[in-house]
Amino acid sequence: MNIALLAGSALTLFGIYLLKHSVTSYQKAMASQRWPSITGQLTEVLLWGSRNLGGQIKEVEKLNVEYNYQINGQNYTGTLPAFYTVMYPETLEFADQYPVNSDIKIYYNPKNPSESVLIPGPRKDKPYSDLILGLLGVIIGVAIAVLSWRGIIG
Repeated sequence: MNIALLAGSALTLFGIYLLKHSVTSYQKAMASQRWPSITGQLTEVLLWGSRNLGGQIKEVEKLNVEYNYQINGQNYTGTLPAFYTVMYPETLEFADQYPVNSDIKIYYNPKNPSESVLIPGPRKDKPYSDLILGLLGVIIGVAIAVLSWRGIIG
């Protein structure tokens, strides 16, 4: 079996998965900008992933959250800070601004109140980055597979 053809096919499939996931996340992020909000409470703020800050290794790279909110007498728990990956320095800024047990504005899907987010909308500085990454995975994977199939590589 041709390794390059197999690798190209695998990269294509992964790119398709990533592209599908990023399109869904982008659509939800755009919709979340129109969702109503309610005040809830943060029950967990966890920073993780090592990063060298001023010569010291600190856990600040990524963010996990958990929050509770109530809509029409029904209790809900959410864990999604945003429809994109929140990374340093945003993680540290978030943790400093919103400690555990603080009140926080929660945006929820009025059609499905169990779906919620703390930061509505797509990433401000790179709204299409995940879409581009998925598309590149598909394009490069297809190129590798086609070139391998035609005997040009591999």
